[in-house]
Amino acid sequence: MRLQLASVVAMLSLTATAHADGAVSVRGVYYKERATRVVQPMLDGTFDVGTKGIVTAHFLVDAITSASASSGADNAMPFTENRYEGGASYTHELDSLRLSGSAKYSTESDYISMFAGIRGELDLAQKNAVLGLGIGVSRDTISAGSAQGLATPMIECESGMSKTECPLATTAVFASASQILSKNAVVAITYDVSGLKGYQANPYRTALADDGIAPERHPNWRLRQAVAGSLRYYYPRSQTTFIGAYRFYRDNWDINAHTPEVRVIQAVGRTADAAVRYRYHSQDKAVFYRDRYSSTDITVNRYLSDDVKLDTFTGHLLEAKLGILGEAFGMSGHWAGARFEGILEYVRQQNRFGNAIIAHVALTVPFDY
Repeated sequence: MRLQLASVVAMLSLTATAHADGAVSVRGVYYKERATRVVQPMLDGTFDVGTKGIVTAHFLVDAITSASASSGADNAMPFTENRYEGGASYTHELDSLRLSGSAKYSTESDYISMFAGIRGELDLAQKNAVLGLGIGVSRDTISAGSAQGLATPMIECESGMSKTECPLATTAVFASASQILSKNAVVAITYDVSGLKGYQANPYRTALADDGIAPERHPNWRLRQAVAGSLRYYYPRSQTTFIGAYRFYRDNWDINAHTPEVRVIQAVGRTADAAVRYRYHSQDKAVFYRDRYSSTDITVNRYLSDDVKLDTFTGHLLEAKLGILGEAFGMSGHWAGARFEGILEYVRQQNRFGNAIIAHVALTVPFDY
């Protein structure tokens, strides 16, 4: 969503590169929870193409270290794996209409994903309102390729059909609308719906039963829907932006989730800004999820799961963010507009994953070409 409100944009986007033809960002993310650690370096860039086109591109690596490829048990053997992702998009502006297309590819030892999408945005009411509509499709291939042994294990793609690889196809449609309420306030709403068809279990996880364990089995069809709304208000006297948002999610596995959040962004002179954010998440469990299945469940119940993300849980996220322009350090030229950014998050989760800490650092440098 493009905000048309100049004061809000100025407050929220000190990274803007309106006076440059492009920008390159180097980022690093560190994530740590009870049994998993992820280190993610990322390189992305934005480039003007002519007077009405913009190209963006990114490349990242997820270096994942976890105590288990299945359920994160305390006595499981640790493993390390890398995921590689690259993507690009192009946006072209036609008067009051913007059209964009994007593509993304990621690969790891047991999962390959390809995504392509298109999106359009239309300015209305003298650019005081914006409508957006897009569609995306992904085609994934899942295997148990990181399992130990000489041969890749067979996994059950569908009932009675086992293969070394299983497909997953996803089609998503997303719509958005925003409206300027005053010179300092804007409201927005989004709606997303996606359909997933194919293998959606984890080939390494096993569900716990009274008399043993059984391979995880999930439905091969999932319909996800989410609606979200936000209100942003900029208070000029103190140069403070207040943001309130709420998201409601539901799917045909009987999961309903509520996610409200609040954020405050404060300008610190001309060259810095600080922000704090709080998000709460609450959801109920999938209709087929059990902490422990009975012997009857194993033989009668078609679907079994050990995925704690399908169970009832609540979560809290606290975030602190600081951004500083190079000008604050006496830098000149392009480096004066460079942005140094640091983010620290603490996630409290009521599930066996436990609490998590996330650290993010980034450097964005504008340039001419």
